[in-house]
Amino acid sequence: MRVVVMSDVHANVVALEAVLAHAGPADAYWFLGDAVGYGPEPNIVVERLRALPNGLCLLGNHDAAVIGRLPLSWFHEDAQQALRWTQQALSAENRAFLQSLSPRVELDTVVLAHGSPREPLEEYLISDEAARANFRVLTRPYAFVGHSHIPLAWVQDDRGDVDLVRPGDDAYGQPFALPRRGVILNPGSVGQPRDGDPRAAYAIYDPDVGTWTWHRVPYDIEEAIRRFERVPALPARFARRLREGR
Repeated sequence: MRVVVMSDVHANVVALEAVLAHAGPADAYWFLGDAVGYGPEPNIVVERLRALPNGLCLLGNHDAAVIGRLPLSWFHEDAQQALRWTQQALSAENRAFLQSLSPRVELDTVVLAHGSPREPLEEYLISDEAARANFRVLTRPYAFVGHSHIPLAWVQDDRGDVDLVRPGDDAYGQPFALPRRGVILNPGSVGQPRDGDPRAAYAIYDPDVGTWTWHRVPYDIEEAIRRFERVPALPARFARRLREGR
């Protein structure tokens, strides 16, 4: 089985289409939240995600803010500005789709959460302490999360301690063999990378052989920036930082 795992598109359809083209056909698509926010094409992105075969989508914190489930005051001023524009731009049908989503879903062997298993909307899982706390409440062998926009894995050892795995350039495209239990994985961000690499990020999960493969995909960043610039209501820095992956 081949599952495409993605997160944090943030209304950047140019990056999303590049990822889907690179991934090719898949048995399922799991999206870990934040379809909207920051970017200029929320409707096209939501409609593209809705149309994926065997798709499963989570609610991210930006998605939640757009539908009124999370207060705008939770976000910094520029993000609030983008969210207000998105609230006006989003169609009723796409708003209803976001309203139908949950930030956390449990499958047979995997917990899917936008932020973390214990705080699915708000927690950034970027520290050893947070990883250990989440392993204590993890109800499945694995968890897949987004939100931080950073590709990584936390692996729990037999003593309950955790090791952080950050993929280097040579790791992309190479299967990462999953232990039988105790792994939290983040595919990185499709539309707003934050690890210094501007390429779009996603992963392939194969439960049959027990592997996870991180991927990075170049895309037409200048075209994405031009689309941002067509919407003056969006803060310009959200477009500029695409070049740096910050």
